[in-house]
Amino acid sequence: MQDGDAIRAEEAGEWLRKRFKDEPEPKISIRWSANEAADEDAYGRLLKLLFSPRAGSGTA
Repeated sequence: MQDGDAIRAEEAGEWLRKRFKDEPEPKISIRWSANEAADEDAYGRLLKLLFSPRAGSGTA
C-alpha cells in the first residue's frame, strides 16, 4: 500500500481487518494535573496575545 498505487477504500479496510484482527482496540488515556500556583506573567502574555492588534492591521 505504500508503493504509490491507489487502492480502493474497501480493499484497504479488508487489509487492515486481516492485519490487526487479533489485536485489541487501542485505549487512549489522557491525564494532566493543574498547577495550583497562579503564573501572573503567563496570564499577562496570554492576554497580550489575545487582545493586541495584529501587526499588519493598521492599528498597531
